[in-house]
Amino acid sequence: MAPIQATVLIFCRLLAFVVLCPIFSQQNFPSLAKIVIGMALTVLCLPTAPAIPELSLFMMTVFVIKEVLFGMAMGYLSQLVFTGVEIAGQLIDFQVGFSMAQAYDPTLQIASSQYGKTYYWLTIAVFFGLDLHHRLITALLLSFRIVPLGSVVIQGTTVEGIVKLFSQMMVMAVNLAAPMIIALLLVDLVLGVISRSIPQINILMMSLSMKTAISFVVFLLLLPNVLSYLGKHLPDTVRYLQEFIKSFQ
Repeated sequence: MAPIQATVLIFCRLLAFVVLCPIFSQQNFPSLAKIVIGMALTVLCLPTAPAIPELSLFMMTVFVIKEVLFGMAMGYLSQLVFTGVEIAGQLIDFQVGFSMAQAYDPTLQIASSQYGKTYYWLTIAVFFGLDLHHRLITALLLSFRIVPLGSVVIQGTTVEGIVKLFSQMMVMAVNLAAPMIIALLLVDLVLGVISRSIPQINILMMSLSMKTAISFVVFLLLLPNVLSYLGKHLPDTVRYLQEFIKSFQ
């Protein structure tokens, strides 16, 4: 009975992770596929998980709740860099004026517009290009050695680390969006001067088309730098997860 209980607990941790981790957390990703991926990861992680004694029904319920919460926490932390990229895209959309054309995007589960989606999918491409999905699986294997089944205990250092990660996510979002926002602020400054000099011009209509065109040109010019920035910071996804797991030691 104990091996079956251990398998169920491993599956609960991994399925909770898959539901919230990058890419698989999208609403249009089939639920059945998430379950299959969770089962495949369970088979992969089963040899690394330490054995547990047979549990009563009450203790099994407590352990399941612990494993689900721990898996959700790992999945959410692995999503932080992606969330920072989405925020950067939304900041740019707001400055360009695309926020007026926002619509609900079922893939991101948020109201998203052009640059928000562009940056998100660009980040996914870089994520797989750097082979980070394999390092993410390695971190999952590590979690069973450092945090055995049912031994999850929240510590002060864990909470402090999570708060620090949220602040780093916001810094990343601002850094990623700053060059584009500065360029668009300069456009606003020029348009303001034109409006004062030639009041007859419909500056609102001009600003929408001009800012859209300039934002696209600036985006293309900054694309190599954006890819370099993502390549530098996306490995933090795995590092954040590893630091979170090690905080339970």
